[in-house]
Amino acid sequence: MFTDFVIPDPALGIGLVLITAVVVVLLYGIRPPVTEAIVLAVVPWIVSGALLHVFYQMHMQAPDGLFPEPIAPLFSAPSVYLTTFSLLGIIWVIAAIIVPSNDHDGRVARYLGTTGFGIMITLIGLAVWQGMGDVFEVDPILPILGLVLSMVVTFVVFIAIGIWRTYVIAQTRYVGALVLFGHIFDAITTAIGIELMGAGERSTLPRMMMDFAADLPTQPYLGEAWLFVVVKIVVAAAIVIFFADYVRERPHEGNLFLAIIAAVGLGPGVHNFFLFMLGV
Repeated sequence: MFTDFVIPDPALGIGLVLITAVVVVLLYGIRPPVTEAIVLAVVPWIVSGALLHVFYQMHMQAPDGLFPEPIAPLFSAPSVYLTTFSLLGIIWVIAAIIVPSNDHDGRVARYLGTTGFGIMITLIGLAVWQGMGDVFEVDPILPILGLVLSMVVTFVVFIAIGIWRTYVIAQTRYVGALVLFGHIFDAITTAIGIELMGAGERSTLPRMMMDFAADLPTQPYLGEAWLFVVVKIVVAAAIVIFFADYVRERPHEGNLFLAIIAAVGLGPGVHNFFLFMLGV
């Protein structure tokens, strides 16, 4: 999970908040449609934001740091959320302005996704490069195991929902699958970190669930993180099921809502993945 919150100095913090507010106002004024393609185009930006926070944690451990010290707090939590959203929003506003309002061929989503993908690939390359140095060491086996297991569990849950309520899959489609994967990925990588890598859980509610599970008779067999995984899967599935009609009736608002829910899971999941892979 993301580390404890760091409040940047007033000048930097106020500047970041103002930029974010301007981006929100511009997006509200333009009101670009939030299609399924737009939600998928945001995924590399979510990954990039999580990676920027991993870099911040690496910066705090590296002897010479990774960022110029004055801007490093931009990539701490919660500032990294605003930093990533502001960059994403600026690209989104520019794309929405230069593309005709009908956007029949989905160019806004392509511009947004291509830009985010380029940033994501660059950050992944830099992360692996840093992991091959003297301070950090790349060890991908357990994180990749978590990624594969998350994909399998997501597929099983998604198919199970489709068998039970076919209309849910038809209405939420890839966005619903993204919500499921994001939260399952977060849950499974957290469980692997807790049970196999000696990581700690800082968030209050997950820690309470793990403490409760640790006192159950199942602890010697299932460990303490299993309950957190089950709850995350159930909650994510329930959100997809209950908001399927909302997505059908108000697709733009529904897609935006599910995109936010997906980001809440996918961001920490990606953060866990790279944090554990690099041994930060």
